[in-house]
Amino acid sequence: MDTYNSKYYEPLEQMMAIRHQYMSKILRDHSGQDIYEFFKNKKILDLGCGTGEFLNNYYGMGAECSGIDIENNFKIKNKINFKLINIEANKFLKKCKKKFDVIFLFEFLEHLEEQDKYQLFENLTKNLNKNAYIFISTLNKNLLSKYLAIDIAENLLKLLPKKTHDFNLFLSPSKLQSISQKYNLNLMDIEGMQYNPIFKSFKLSKFDLVNYFGTLKY
Repeated sequence: MDTYNSKYYEPLEQMMAIRHQYMSKILRDHSGQDIYEFFKNKKILDLGCGTGEFLNNYYGMGAECSGIDIENNFKIKNKINFKLINIEANKFLKKCKKKFDVIFLFEFLEHLEEQDKYQLFENLTKNLNKNAYIFISTLNKNLLSKYLAIDIAENLLKLLPKKTHDFNLFLSPSKLQSISQKYNLNLMDIEGMQYNPIFKSFKLSKFDLVNYFGTLKY
């Protein structure tokens, strides 16, 4: 069923630039490569890919791209080396025989039950090439993140549909590190992300109590 609503996808689309900026910074600092150079010929898996538009940017850099989403809201058509599939993430990973160089988990983990998070990372490690990167953005777990993401963004400003988020599923950086260590993934970086509702834009920040990015390396 197509449930796409451009009003509710707008905040996610506004995140595209800051995601790219964050990954550029990490790749420059840790691999010494420009992001365009890095993604050429890489195999990317985007879990919770939404419309597929963000992933399509990296197809344009020469990457082989696969996108997975439980909702069928795709706006990009499948083509050679670019596939979008309407399926639940863990179900896909259990069947997948391909290994990937980069995984995107943007605004994804905060929608999974705890046991599904562990299952996801267990499945992911079977589908990663050596030195693969996992790029994450999610919501920290504290009263401030609950207030801003649910009480303000959903209930007051109506930037997202009500019940988009469940506070019990939010993920603190310390919990992310605990899960990562269990599956031999190195948590290389945590960095905050702040939203300006006036300019409708995001910026990187040392303030990570609400939205934050993380990078794991296999």
